[in-house]
Amino acid sequence: MCFSKLFKKKEELPADYPVYQIRWEDLKTVMDSYNLELMLKDQFKPDSYIYFTGRLDWDKLLPYLTYSAELYAEVERRDCDDYSKKASADAAWLFGLGCIQVWGDTPYGRHAFNLVITSPTTVKIFEPNAGFECAGELMDLENEYGWKADSWKP
Repeated sequence: MCFSKLFKKKEELPADYPVYQIRWEDLKTVMDSYNLELMLKDQFKPDSYIYFTGRLDWDKLLPYLTYSAELYAEVERRDCDDYSKKASADAAWLFGLGCIQVWGDTPYGRHAFNLVITSPTTVKIFEPNAGFECAGELMDLENEYGWKADSWKP
């Protein structure tokens, strides 16, 4: 696969979506309410604010944060945490939004995927690897696919 196909021209990206912000301390409180464990020491604070958009707007952006399963390398050179990192980085670079890495249990075993904020008190998860049946779909933390996040880091 040609890696240049992974990058979209700025003109091809959705540009009309509202951007909201949540303070880091408030995000930690929200994540605690979902029983998600922060994987950083308390004294680390990566940003003062995390930026997000609403659920319907995330639905428009997720196709740009969902990648071909062909990128996966069997020897773990590129695996689930790399897909999650890429989605997180691309959300920041392409859209100026926070897309958080999460880890948890799935029917396939332990796995890394992503979480987005859709309101000041609501978060959703999604899988960035198109090889999974739920890829690119926003899901509740308790969902019909059996995916459950338990830890996170920005």
